[in-house]
Amino acid sequence: MSSSSKYFNLKLWQRESGALWLPFEHERINEYAGVKANQKASVSGYVKWISTAVFALVPTLFSNQAHIVCVNYTETNPSENAYITASGLAKFERIQKTSEDSRRFKGDLVLEVYDWINTKSTLEIPKLPFSYREFKSGLTSRVEGLEPKIRDFLAFTAISTPAFLEKSGGINLTLYDSTKSGLPLKVVREIKKAIPQDMGSIHKVETRFGRFALRYKYGFVSEDADKPLSRVTENLLAHKGLASERECEVSLSMFSRNCKPLSLEDLPCSLSDAPTVIPEDACINRLRPVIDQFDALKFMIVNHMKNPVIEDLPVSEAKIVDGLEKLVESYGLDPAHLAKHGFLNASYNSKPSSVLRVCLAYARANDINTANPQIVTKVFDEFFKWNFEYLYDIWADLLVNPISGKKNLASLNVKYRDIIRIIRKYHSTGEVGAKKSDITREAKTKPQETEQLIKECLNEGIIYEPLFEVYRLTRELA
Repeated sequence: MSSSSKYFNLKLWQRESGALWLPFEHERINEYAGVKANQKASVSGYVKWISTAVFALVPTLFSNQAHIVCVNYTETNPSENAYITASGLAKFERIQKTSEDSRRFKGDLVLEVYDWINTKSTLEIPKLPFSYREFKSGLTSRVEGLEPKIRDFLAFTAISTPAFLEKSGGINLTLYDSTKSGLPLKVVREIKKAIPQDMGSIHKVETRFGRFALRYKYGFVSEDADKPLSRVTENLLAHKGLASERECEVSLSMFSRNCKPLSLEDLPCSLSDAPTVIPEDACINRLRPVIDQFDALKFMIVNHMKNPVIEDLPVSEAKIVDGLEKLVESYGLDPAHLAKHGFLNASYNSKPSSVLRVCLAYARANDINTANPQIVTKVFDEFFKWNFEYLYDIWADLLVNPISGKKNLASLNVKYRDIIRIIRKYHSTGEVGAKKSDITREAKTKPQETEQLIKECLNEGIIYEPLFEVYRLTRELA
């Protein structure tokens, strides 16, 4: 996995040697090269539009070494990025002499498309000669003294996750520093050695008919956690993207010079999928070779092709919430840790979502197509629970302090008592919580006012949302 050669910057969009291509890329590129002028041809690929009636077909969405320009003579247009099979006549256009005195001519090979159909790629995910364990070891080979699970978290950022619950994919870390030497930044730089710097950038391909753009779906970003966060960084931490970018995967690794956040509500900490601490005895051994970038790139591309899914999502979410509640109980923490501003925020779109993203990265790493509730429990125990227990020893002063002053719910503003009463009633019957529709129906207030009260209860840390529009109290009434 590792190489003794001097480190250099590998570029995704500048791979010119067949040794840098995966076998299926090599095969598809050769297939495109086999299209000859004045012959009927049928070519499959992804559509990239150039102009009103002209599009390019590319063999994969990250192979810029070959393309076929297509002039569409049909009455319908295929969608951007659609995988189609186009049929027609290949011919040269814009033929001209190579020079004034030459008897040789050159032209642009185009496919006049008279028929096309949406098809499904038959591409099979190739097997690699090295494993996840080797990739993880190589990725962090020069970092000594790391906890094994932290190596997993770092590897998961490179393996990434598919888009999940209408949020962009990727794994977000915040690395805090117990070494007092700025090691998190150095660790992030080690990860960057394996990831081409242009991997998440737009690459423009020029043709004589116009240009089209390719963008690999994964990108790796690093930020300073000690600086004020920009709106873009906050959106990355929350896995928010534009509607057109929701299928993208962006992993964000943040580095801090501090051994802990200022508070548990610190945005990098509270929004990260896995905030953790670099151990005080960790260091970089610069005498060790860096990871072989060619192997690392191929490993990432192959794993980014995998699309594992979460099976029985409500059951899996319920198992995670149950695990979070048990952590609060067993460590004697303020129950408000389960609410919006708590470190164990059990609302479905917070820590449960983070755990499920780690499950998807774990599934990719271990060739698991479907992460069932048993896998979810395994990942929760082995990664999230481990990380909490690891951080508890370091951040005890932050975690044991009450968040809400341990107020009795009965002393809260009278306007919330109706909401509390309804949720308590449903919870006492064994339900996972009270549905928003039930609260709205039974509340003494108008629906719009009831909805506002629910939002205020969430903001106050009185309730949390373990399932979409299902609410539970953070503590029972005395």
